[in-house]
Amino acid sequence: MPPTSAPAASLWAWQLRIFWLLWGAYASYYLCRVNFAVAQPMMLKEFTDWTAAQIGTIPSVYAACYAAGQLVNGTLGQRYGARHLMTMALLTASFTNLLFSRTSSFPVMLALWGVNGYAQSAGWSLLVQTIANWNTSERRGTVIGLISTCYQVGNVVSWLLAGMLCDTVGWRAAFWVPSLILLPIAAAFFAFLRNAPEDAGFAPVRDDVGHDTPAEASRPACAATPAAALSTRQILALTLSNRVLWVLAVGFFCMNSVRYTFMNWSVQYMADFQGRSIKGSALTAVAIPLIGSLGAIAAGWASDTLFGKRRAPVCAIMLIALAGVCVGFAWIPQGEWVWATIAMGLAGFFIYGPDMLMSGAATVDVSHPKAASIATGLTMCLGATGAIFSGAGIGWLKDRAHGDWALVFHFIAGLAVVSALLMIAIWNARPKGAK
Repeated sequence: MPPTSAPAASLWAWQLRIFWLLWGAYASYYLCRVNFAVAQPMMLKEFTDWTAAQIGTIPSVYAACYAAGQLVNGTLGQRYGARHLMTMALLTASFTNLLFSRTSSFPVMLALWGVNGYAQSAGWSLLVQTIANWNTSERRGTVIGLISTCYQVGNVVSWLLAGMLCDTVGWRAAFWVPSLILLPIAAAFFAFLRNAPEDAGFAPVRDDVGHDTPAEASRPACAATPAAALSTRQILALTLSNRVLWVLAVGFFCMNSVRYTFMNWSVQYMADFQGRSIKGSALTAVAIPLIGSLGAIAAGWASDTLFGKRRAPVCAIMLIALAGVCVGFAWIPQGEWVWATIAMGLAGFFIYGPDMLMSGAATVDVSHPKAASIATGLTMCLGATGAIFSGAGIGWLKDRAHGDWALVFHFIAGLAVVSALLMIAIWNARPKGAK
């Protein structure tokens, strides 16, 4: 359908429709992703010969496949869009979780969770690309901040659902029940989503097309080529040569290691160290994504309105605060689960602001106008690589420290500081064409 002039009210209705379809689909990803963290303590009780490092290998394999899939699916997303690839990802996540609930073989679990990780990599980069297509750069930080609440709410629902199922039915139900929920969501997503305004009969909405990134300005051959005429190879070359994007991606590598440590081990920490039941541990751990959603919204608004669309200053400030919270965890006595819950909420607030900005708004800001998916895939790839350590690596640290969590918290505090320093290095990065 060719682009046509359409009433503003009609466009606004479509923008809301796209927003909520993307929000719902990506939130549902988490039903079949972070459920493993809740089931993990009960799996260790059933498989008594498994070590913490061994079971941590399962989310590490997920992260490795997720990292590889980011570059592949980020590139494919430029051609095929979210409608097809995210639908396939939802169906694959459903299928792998269903099979996971039926096996007791460790190698099979590794393989299934790896396939799940690869499939789910066709998610955030496509969401960012689609939301950028449907909105202007002027409100990008705020819109992506709002839509990023999808994975925080999805995390909360997943942990509460999995905690209830583990306590009442068993850990296997925490995998097969969410797998069934994803099927109607996938069908609705495919039926009603459109990748860009042009697909729904509107004129293009993005207002930053035609502005070169700093990396492009030094490459005359490619920069002289109109954005619409660039091939996938040229866009990939421009993305990989973008220095600011690489600094951002390495910072996200460190930040995501911290985030996934909390995602993979907070339920285990509350159960082991604070003496909570699995259901109680999941209930208290939801403070991380729940309060984190407020941090994401606040960070998006602050970057748009207080810092002139600069994302790095907000990230740096919140990451320094996060490092302080991580150090504070080491001082919380055993059995003081109320203080631990408060600290988790604070950690979530300071985690999800930088997480959303670094993997969403900032990536789009500094990338080629036609490369939102590829650039986000690169950032997410390094972030997922950092998440690999948060599984087996944190399990290894915990084993080496004989169950002492202080070493873990001091280590991730250091990672947060490194990420903050990298954000300071790109303090003045802004969207293309922003003043």
